Amino acid sequence: MSEEKKKTAREIIEGYDGPPVRIMEVCGTHTHEIFRLGIRKLLPKQVELISGPGCPVCVTQVGFIDEAVYLALECGVTICTFGDLVRVPGTEMSLAGAREKGAKVRIVYSPVDAEQYAKDHPE
Repeated sequence: MSEEKKKTAREIIEGYDGPPVRIMEVCGTHTHEIFRLGIRKLLPKQVELISGPGCPVCVTQVGFIDEAVYLALECGVTICTFGDLVRVPGTEMSLAGAREKGAKVRIVYSPVDAEQYAKDHPE
């Protein structure tokens, strides 16, 4: 490839001259790094970054994990959750730790999967 065809990421970003684009960063870490590296300042006006909902690991509070562990261990509730949330630590343990103690923790790939599980297991 000739030297004139090679471009840096910065040149590609700053030189974008296409139609308007909206890009959602769904992870808080992505949002943080985009800000830290000054990427937003490099983007042309037709490129819009939207901060998304955040992945479960980034946005779930410890109290929520504690509540899910309690419901699973003490109340016998089956917890349906995304796989990356299973190892997020609570105050005393994660859902993986609760599962090791006999709790029912099911990994789902969408809220629809959890809804279907509830319909199939009304107890």
